[in-house]
Amino acid sequence: MRFLVVAVALVAALALSPAAAPLRPSTTSSATAWCAGSETWKAARREPLGTPVKVKAKVIRVYYARYSSGRPTFIDLGARYPSRNRVTLVIWGENRVNFPRAPERMFPRGQAICAQGITDTYGGARQIEVALWDPASRLLSF
Repeated sequence: MRFLVVAVALVAALALSPAAAPLRPSTTSSATAWCAGSETWKAARREPLGTPVKVKAKVIRVYYARYSSGRPTFIDLGARYPSRNRVTLVIWGENRVNFPRAPERMFPRGQAICAQGITDTYGGARQIEVALWDPASRLLSF
């Protein structure tokens, strides 16, 4: 049920964006096709809650909390937990089947990653819930 509510919210937010344009203009220094239109993790932290963003950053840490409620996988960008100065991608346990391998093995420390979703906050840090892996565009999304 939570997946459906968040999915509907994401579709609505994207549909209401000005002229249904790409998520954000690029704030990265390179003009590469991969992850085009993305912003840095620092810029994503400054976006208002509920804003659709596309972020490109290097993985700092991946942690699979297999014994926690919902069995989440946390992918920290910019800084390592417990710092609040980070963006965390959250993959709930029920969505791990959408990945060809365990996310903690797919995204090693230092690897550049591209993700899009809606900004939220938990424990004072920004987070983006992701559920899908698109291997063609190498993109995590909801």
